[in-house]
Amino acid sequence: MVLQDEGKVRTIGVSNAYDVNLLHALSRERKVQVVQNRWCEQNEWDRVVHNYCKVNGVMYQSFWTLTGNPSLLNHPSILTIAAASACTPEQALYKFVQQEGIIPLSGTTKTLHMQQDLAVHDIEVPQFFDESNKDLNAIRKFLWG
Repeated sequence: MVLQDEGKVRTIGVSNAYDVNLLHALSRERKVQVVQNRWCEQNEWDRVVHNYCKVNGVMYQSFWTLTGNPSLLNHPSILTIAAASACTPEQALYKFVQQEGIIPLSGTTKTLHMQQDLAVHDIEVPQFFDESNKDLNAIRKFLWG
């Protein structure tokens, strides 16, 4: 914490912190600024921690965003949105999670995949801005219940 106070460290975070009680305890000393967690179906997309981060202004960074989500990558609504937006399902998923306040961390070692991941920033996906869009709502219901 001293290094952050001196301006030598910008952000302090935790990884693999799946219990909000831990985040509360850590925040008594200093607010947790970043959480990096596995975001996948097996842990119910880390709903509780993600919500804690959203409510408390904590940056939530996901890893295993693609590898851990084959059913989400093949969800009919992701496929529909990807086709309509001329992007890959992986790009559509990255764009979706960004809209949900999640920063996906790319773990690829392949140049093409990294280029595609970075291109997500410039992809227009109007469906993600239309709160009445049935595909957007289907994905949200699938994830968040």
